[in-house]
Amino acid sequence: MPTAAINSKQCFLCKKEKSNLYPCGGCSEKFCNIDLPKHHQEHVVELEKIVTDCDTFQQSISEQQQDLNHRPLIQQVNEWERDSIMKIKQTAEGCRQRLIKSTDDNIAEIKKKLNQFITDLRKMRDDEDFNEIHLNNLRMLLKELEKELDQPRNVSILEEPTSFINKISISG
Repeated sequence: MPTAAINSKQCFLCKKEKSNLYPCGGCSEKFCNIDLPKHHQEHVVELEKIVTDCDTFQQSISEQQQDLNHRPLIQQVNEWERDSIMKIKQTAEGCRQRLIKSTDDNIAEIKKKLNQFITDLRKMRDDEDFNEIHLNNLRMLLKELEKELDQPRNVSILEEPTSFINKISISG
């Protein structure tokens, strides 16, 4: 029985018994004279799909040659750059907000000290009760307040060596 299936006189496509069958050189199946052109047409359609895919691929190559931003690896580097810049901007904005809060608090404290300084200064002037030592102390205290405004005592910027941005490099 298996021999009958191998030597079948049946068309592969229409499944009808035919006396004249023609083998396909690619799939080795046998087709009648009506279905062999249909089978060939399937190959023609597939070939056209391959030609279209080839044209699309050729266009992609052309685009990559003309515009570096069409290259996938360049796009990957661009995305890394955008992500890294975004992380830096977010970190900087967070630091700015904390600095604004801290420096606002610092300015309020300095204003209190300055108001007391001005009160003491006016009293000395009005009482005419001062000498060189008082003047030097007043200058020194005023300089300290100025320095505290520029460099608050409880606030500093720390640069940590840990990296939150992954460094990229090219291998190959």
